[in-house]
Amino acid sequence: MQNPKEKAKIQKVHQPAAKPELAKVPVRRSSKTYIRMFGMKDCSVADSQYFDIARRKAEELCACYGFEHLETPILENIDLYKKSARKANEKELYALLGEKNERMCLRPELTQGMVRHYIEQKMDEIEAPFRAFSIGPVFRNEKLQSNSQRQFTQFDVEILKDKKPIAEAMAISLAYHFFKDLGIEIQVQINSLGGSECRKEYSHKLAGFYRERGRRSKVCHHCKKNLLKNILSLLDCKEESCVKLREEAPQIADFWSEESRDHFKKVCEYLDELDIPYNFNPFLVRGLNYYNDTVFEIWPLNDAGLAQGKYSLAGGGRYDYLVESMGGKPSSAVGLAIGLERTASKMRDRHYPLPGAEDNLVFIAQLSDAAKLKSLQLFDELRQAGFKIRQSFSTDSLKTQMEEAVRVKAKISLIMGKKEVMDETILMRDMDSTVQEIVPVKKIKEKLAKKIDLGNNESKLINVIKHI
Repeated sequence: MQNPKEKAKIQKVHQPAAKPELAKVPVRRSSKTYIRMFGMKDCSVADSQYFDIARRKAEELCACYGFEHLETPILENIDLYKKSARKANEKELYALLGEKNERMCLRPELTQGMVRHYIEQKMDEIEAPFRAFSIGPVFRNEKLQSNSQRQFTQFDVEILKDKKPIAEAMAISLAYHFFKDLGIEIQVQINSLGGSECRKEYSHKLAGFYRERGRRSKVCHHCKKNLLKNILSLLDCKEESCVKLREEAPQIADFWSEESRDHFKKVCEYLDELDIPYNFNPFLVRGLNYYNDTVFEIWPLNDAGLAQGKYSLAGGGRYDYLVESMGGKPSSAVGLAIGLERTASKMRDRHYPLPGAEDNLVFIAQLSDAAKLKSLQLFDELRQAGFKIRQSFSTDSLKTQMEEAVRVKAKISLIMGKKEVMDETILMRDMDSTVQEIVPVKKIKEKLAKKIDLGNNESKLINVIKHI
């Protein structure tokens, strides 16, 4: 038999040595602070409310006008934009190189991706017109103007395989009612670039005008570069010197063919019938080089009722040759693009009414871990039953939770503690009268259904009854 003293010695020898305490390494505060990238902007909580309203309005109108929702990738093949690059300037694209040496870029607009989808899915073989809308971020590495960013959200509408003037009228009508419904005063600017032949003839005449002695030196640095690239873009420039000079330039209306003249006339007649006010702007050409015939922009009005052309909220037009240039079958097309950040900014400036606190909220408060677990289960059950539920499960203090219930303007608060868990009950408090009653958990849905107005929606009430 082993001696107890020897046994104690053996245990002491085999006892694992105590681990030395790790020295606490002090966390060094970085001397460098990080700020937003130039040309980027955070969307604050206040801004997001206006943004969400604008987005919902866009989706609502598109459903009314018969446009289907389409999402395209943010990354696209860079060649998709080369033939139709804004002002023929590839430097505006954020280019990337893929792992297989694929040349990609962050999309600068949504039109080309939607046209690519149209061709790829062989929708050009279907007789019916293609109508789709998309909402998403776009990226442009360009010189920033006031109230513009290098990343922004675009609401885009495309109508393909529709040569009729009603297509332009429909796009303009959608844009007009979008801004009108959001309380933004705007003016529709409209022009026609004519067909490819009359546009070619006009471009030659315009180039001669700007190259005359004395005029070239008056245009801005950017327009001097475009004299040989995209002469029509000089009419789109917002620099004061260029705006003043273009007043003397020849007007494209003098070069319209009969077909283009009749087409534009019918577009205007549709707008008159729809009671949409517009302004014929002979210098409106848009910055993109793939447009033909009708082009338009939406300009905001200032407090004096004057149009502000420097900050257009939307723009679009007809582009009958883009699909074919991208490898598809010849397809007429009309597009519209709206900047949602600028729209939200105008809504804020115009003090567009934000929705108030939701009515008939039920707030669940808890005290103890066991109550938190039961409350989580009840929270999900009530949510599925159709009640508007709020909570603050990360908070243990009942006082703090009830303050949150007051902040969100809850109508009813449900409070559960250890005792309620054991008794399978819950305390129901009317937040207005502060009257409280103890209710069995099994009957809480029935009690809430009697106290909470579910918007007089019979289907919701039936849903609640089914869950009781």
